[in-house]
Amino acid sequence: LIICERQEQLFCGRHVLRALSQTLDLFDDDYLKEVAQNIAATEQINRHGEAIQLTEYYYENTGEYDIQVLKAALMNIFSIDLLQIGTLHPNSDYAHSLILSHIKHVQAFLIQQNYHYYCLRRFRLTENYFFKIDSKNPTYHEPIHRDNILNFLKSLLEHGSNIYVTIQYISDAIEDEITTDNIKTRLWALPDAPADREALANI
Repeated sequence: LIICERQEQLFCGRHVLRALSQTLDLFDDDYLKEVAQNIAATEQINRHGEAIQLTEYYYENTGEYDIQVLKAALMNIFSIDLLQIGTLHPNSDYAHSLILSHIKHVQAFLIQQNYHYYCLRRFRLTENYFFKIDSKNPTYHEPIHRDNILNFLKSLLEHGSNIYVTIQYISDAIEDEITTDNIKTRLWALPDAPADREALANI
């Protein structure tokens, strides 16, 4: 039931977006390359015409998409943002601290481990578990109980991984900031998939 592509060269950026969204119909490489080109063009304007190498955002033949491409693609298709969690300790950033206090309600994390992306995702009828969906191991999805997710994330941070939370984006207006009233809804941002409609066995 859980959709996971098999690793192809360094196209794990495409693989992880399809794992998060649980669809193979979105995020093809032509689209992701177009996103990268748009980011590069915007950055060139911001740098007053300074030449920008597309390889800052993706490599044509092997994949290896920059995290900015994945962020923009999720925002364009689903209005979902990726917020980086650099520490598991509350800090002065309100949104960061609020997410940490509701970490068990996160629907999905995108993990960047060296040059590889994978995700941890929950499903509605098996909501007590995150499943590690990794194109390097497409037939086995390690279940992680949400009571243990902080320890799992702590280990990732200790080994230099980058952790991003998926969160619904509405606008930058003050009235659309995340609050204690809307945090649970905003953290469950991805659309339902077939795996959300069945209790996943073998846990």
